[in-house]
Amino acid sequence: MTHPIAQRITAQLRRIASCASLAFAACCMLAALPSANAAALAPLPGNSLYQLEIRLTDASAQRFTLRAMAGQPVLLTMFYGDCNAACPIIIETLKRTVAALGPQAGKLRVLMVSLAPLNDSPAGLAQLVKNKQLDARFRLAVASDESQTRLLAGALQIKFRQLGDGVINHTTRIALLDSEGVTQAVSTRLDTTPDAEFVKQINSLLKAGKN
Repeated sequence: MTHPIAQRITAQLRRIASCASLAFAACCMLAALPSANAAALAPLPGNSLYQLEIRLTDASAQRFTLRAMAGQPVLLTMFYGDCNAACPIIIETLKRTVAALGPQAGKLRVLMVSLAPLNDSPAGLAQLVKNKQLDARFRLAVASDESQTRLLAGALQIKFRQLGDGVINHTTRIALLDSEGVTQAVSTRLDTTPDAEFVKQINSLLKAGKN
């Protein structure tokens, strides 16, 4: 017959072993996470734009946070779907900038966030993606509300105001973020010809391996 004290010790040892197994399993699950997910969970620098709690929905109706973009360099800017002035130029500039990078462009993503969250919908963004023939590197999205839109615009130093009839007057600013969401370079040029200095800065970041 087993002594009661021995029985309690045995039970405690079994509980400890069970806890250790669970902890090991959790570590294995974390290790198995894709690198992008791991990057999204990693600590961020204090000056990272990914510190902002921005909730977004993209052209595929997929919901995500700004921080989910961590893990690769990103070109980040703002626009709106009904824009017939600056925004088509911005989109063309981004397309040509990506093309100018050559093979290095595979390491880069482009995020364009709408300035008109009450008007732009995932379906409308999807149509824009199709019309502009944007590839998988481009992600068009809309924030959950106007306050989040203004929060992001302020962080990017993009000024905008409603003029009526759906028209928005806004400044042009494209930010190059590293894999941790820290701004490494900015272009304010509004021209379909890529900003040569900006392209050079993007290439330098990509070649440096900060992705």
